[in-house]
Amino acid sequence: MQTILWLHGFPLTAAIFEKQRDLDGVQHVMPDLPPLESMDDYARFAVAQLDERGIERATFAGLSMGGYISFAVMRLFPERVAGLILIDTRETADTEEARKGRYENIAKVRQQGIAPLVDSMLPKMVVDEALRPRVRELMMSASPEFVMAALKAMAERPDSTETLRAIRVPTLVVVGEEDTITPPADAERMAGAIAGARLVKLPNAAHFSNYEQAEAFNAEVMRFQ
Repeated sequence: MQTILWLHGFPLTAAIFEKQRDLDGVQHVMPDLPPLESMDDYARFAVAQLDERGIERATFAGLSMGGYISFAVMRLFPERVAGLILIDTRETADTEEARKGRYENIAKVRQQGIAPLVDSMLPKMVVDEALRPRVRELMMSASPEFVMAALKAMAERPDSTETLRAIRVPTLVVVGEEDTITPPADAERMAGAIAGARLVKLPNAAHFSNYEQAEAFNAEVMRFQ
């Protein structure tokens, strides 16, 4: 049985993968990410999840920030990676403007909690307005401590362009066609840089494409297996 280690994005918990739990023939590892300092620290945490279960190799499925963690795993622990599923993410580092914005958001979360940040992000997460109440619940389940740590880790993450070129494991790149945070152009660029990567664009989906178009997403994962 193949193992998939699911790495959620920000501001989230592993509950964002609730629609992937029923995938057949898969051993799921779905940890909630703790507040840590860097993507390398998150990579070590991810591999420790495998160690605790006696699992040697897994497919790493990373949504948004989870993709950044997957790149760090590829740099530090390539021997543990059987495959990659990169979901609505990108390989480039933050621009100076984006980095500044993350630190401003840390200050806002410290003062106001995560609700204002969640509400500002929510319209970009899913196209279907009917899904937004549940998606907001999922986002609000993240702790302020994790949200602030994740913002800092994302702000300081390295560029992973060279990491892509070194990938030699089966790779699936998935993006929502309506994603404005990490748009299809990012996914196209990543797939073009990874030898043999398969690119899938899901219609009527934004940044949480695995959730918004779960049936189509799950079918692609099963095909990838």
